[in-house]
Amino acid sequence: MRDSSKPPRPRSAETLGSQANTARTASSAEAAMDAILDAVDELHSSPTVAWRVLNLLKDPEFDIRAVESHLEADPALTASILRLVNSAAYGLPRRIAGLRQAIMLMGSRSLRLAVLSFGLVDRLTRGVPAQVYDDFWRRALTTAVVAARLSRGVQRNAADEAYSAGLLADLGVLVLSQVDTARYVKLYTRHPHGSTLQEVETEQYGFSHAALGARLLARWGIPAPIPLVAAAHHLPPAEDVLLFQTVYSGTLLADVLWTEKSSLLPQVQSFLERYFEFDLDRFIDLATECKADIADAAEMFSVHIEGEIDCDRLRKEAANRFRQEAIETAIDYDGVTAVLDGDFGP
Repeated sequence: MRDSSKPPRPRSAETLGSQANTARTASSAEAAMDAILDAVDELHSSPTVAWRVLNLLKDPEFDIRAVESHLEADPALTASILRLVNSAAYGLPRRIAGLRQAIMLMGSRSLRLAVLSFGLVDRLTRGVPAQVYDDFWRRALTTAVVAARLSRGVQRNAADEAYSAGLLADLGVLVLSQVDTARYVKLYTRHPHGSTLQEVETEQYGFSHAALGARLLARWGIPAPIPLVAAAHHLPPAEDVLLFQTVYSGTLLADVLWTEKSSLLPQVQSFLERYFEFDLDRFIDLATECKADIADAAEMFSVHIEGEIDCDRLRKEAANRFRQEAIETAIDYDGVTAVLDGDFGP
């Protein structure tokens, strides 16, 4: 316990100055982000209906009439849901014209994902240039699918939240590409998505797309930890928290699954080995399962994704990485053994 009779130890001018600069920098970044978000609010109406429906769907025994009533206030969202339930993804024998029937057929999970996509994500993709639009959906669906798959293997009831967090992680990219289109699209296409892109964004704007997306989600009223996950989705998790781990894995695989000889392959393999006990076979199984899930999700959300995940190519690259690591380990072991045995050569 501190002796209250003694005055507190004064902090140095250097420390106080550093703290003040940090506070000013944080305040400046927040003000800059809010200016960007105010601009995007002028382009798109607030997703009030979507959030009200999502809150209703948190209850497993949700009131269908209440959900229907809210959805009817957003004709565009209603039309998207009816289009989805009548798509090939559901394969129904006859067309569904009534919203209430569609809600009953879809159930809470599918409806929640549809509202997230069409009510929030789709709203922000309108007007986004093709280069960013295509890459965003490829990354968002991959991150969401991977996060859900990994979560389901550990804690089944966490999969929906993981899918949502993955789907929403890169919203900041959509915002910047709409508000500062010419400059940001040029920046986005010239720099690798990830830490490099975030560094350049911070130099240009004072904040990264991850920070901006997190602030948008908080402004929309989405509860923690999803905004925190968005802010940190390009960073190795500082804590042993499943949601952060699965979304980070999905973020890495959004590059590795689609990019030949991705530099992130060793990183994601090591991460999956450490936190999910994945060997080579489980890694390839995950890639194969996610390939099918991503195709299904793209069809469900009427999104065309360029390119294809080549699991055979990925298996070869991953196997080579395992062999190289084994050789390096063996060389290190032989060197240590030689030192311990006193065998220093001729």
